[in-house]
Amino acid sequence: MKKKIFYFSILIFIFTILCLSPICGDDWGNYIISSKGIYHAFSEAVGMYFDWEGRFVSRVIINLLTSHKILWNIVNSIFIVGIIYYFVKIINPKHKNIIYLLSLGTILFMNVFTFSQVVSWIAGNITYLFIVTLLLLYYYIIFSNKKSNKCMFYFLVLLNFTMTMFVEHMAIILVFSNILFIIYKYKKEKVIDKELVVYLISAIIGTLLMLLSPGSMKRVDIDNVAFSKLSLFDKIKTNIPNFVFYTFICNSYLLVLMVISNYYLIKKYIKNKFVRVLSIILCFISILTTANYLLFNLKITNYNIFSNQNNIIIIIYYILYTIFTFYLLIKEKNIKAIFFYIIGILSNLVMIMSPVWGYRTSFSTYIFLVLSSLIIINKYIKENNIINYILYFITILISLFYLILYISIHKLYVDNLNVIKQGIKNKKKVIEIVRYPHYVNCNINPENDFHMMRFKKYYKISSNVEVKLTDNNFKYLIFYNK
Repeated sequence: MKKKIFYFSILIFIFTILCLSPICGDDWGNYIISSKGIYHAFSEAVGMYFDWEGRFVSRVIINLLTSHKILWNIVNSIFIVGIIYYFVKIINPKHKNIIYLLSLGTILFMNVFTFSQVVSWIAGNITYLFIVTLLLLYYYIIFSNKKSNKCMFYFLVLLNFTMTMFVEHMAIILVFSNILFIIYKYKKEKVIDKELVVYLISAIIGTLLMLLSPGSMKRVDIDNVAFSKLSLFDKIKTNIPNFVFYTFICNSYLLVLMVISNYYLIKKYIKNKFVRVLSIILCFISILTTANYLLFNLKITNYNIFSNQNNIIIIIYYILYTIFTFYLLIKEKNIKAIFFYIIGILSNLVMIMSPVWGYRTSFSTYIFLVLSSLIIINKYIKENNIINYILYFITILISLFYLILYISIHKLYVDNLNVIKQGIKNKKKVIEIVRYPHYVNCNINPENDFHMMRFKKYYKISSNVEVKLTDNNFKYLIFYNK
């Protein structure tokens, strides 16, 4: 019963946040497409497949749900709770209170910009978060090692095919995951698992259909041409700082959990006292980098030397930290922790070949690496009421932060909507709306020509009317005052 209350409470909380959150960015244009009905939703996705992208499945879902926001609020809440649910199922915790709260923290303590791109923004959410929940479902089924019946087999074949058409780097990760499963099964049982081979083939077919779609090929030719012309070495050189930043520096919660996880493993496997102390100190440097990142973004300090991803010392440190953490996991021989660490690192590593990075593209890396750390923490941490009370307190605190923030966002949305309606009614040539904070919903402010055009169409503002954005007066980041 406690489990049901826990999950239901999260569901209601997320649903409330989403109901308070307005449509933003690309969703303005997607709403117009979505409102034209199911047939248009599919036909537009087919058109995009041949003209711009191979992400057919995520595009169809975006086209179906964007104009039905209440339905999306419900579905999205279920998918977010699904991440926490499959964390718990995969970890199978000894210390339920601690692991349940730390799993919930994965959502609550993610970078606020990641939250804005994968939780409250419909297009980003469906493309980058839905697939992670589905992958966790798939991994849980495989790790359960239960013999599948015919229905389950066909379901997993279909799942492997459809999961590849959400976003490119996750398709590659799915293919690689199936290869790892086949190798592991062969080493363990000395037999090639035929079902896993079929899943792999299904995933490969789906991946090829997406990557080689006419739209994807056309997009490569016209989008980020300068990057495409770079040599392999130059692409890697350009993107190593992005890898360091989006894997580690911006993910404070992940780094804290990794330090705790590594601390337990260092104590167990590094016997030399001097090397052990040095290793622990080096791990804690990661906390220094992410603390600097937070202080810099909160404008408490103007110096970001420790969180500067272009700093060669920081780059070398995190490359060594990545290798060192992997070494500790190999010593531990925990297959699940090793697997999720590998696919977590690989999720961002495959982005080395991409010119487009962002908080949303690194969401899967954050999720899988957190899961890897929690698997280790669950094994070694001892149940402690003080820890539980601290976690409860911090969880309630951050929940209140988001609740107050999005109540304020909704108030501002209502005020802006009234201004827009009055401006249209009175046929004003200039409509002034208040700018939303930059750390909420992705592209919520129509700052460029493309989004301004979509914004006007969504709110039915004449194209020759000027829309001006004025500064807001939010206090302490979360309180909106007129």
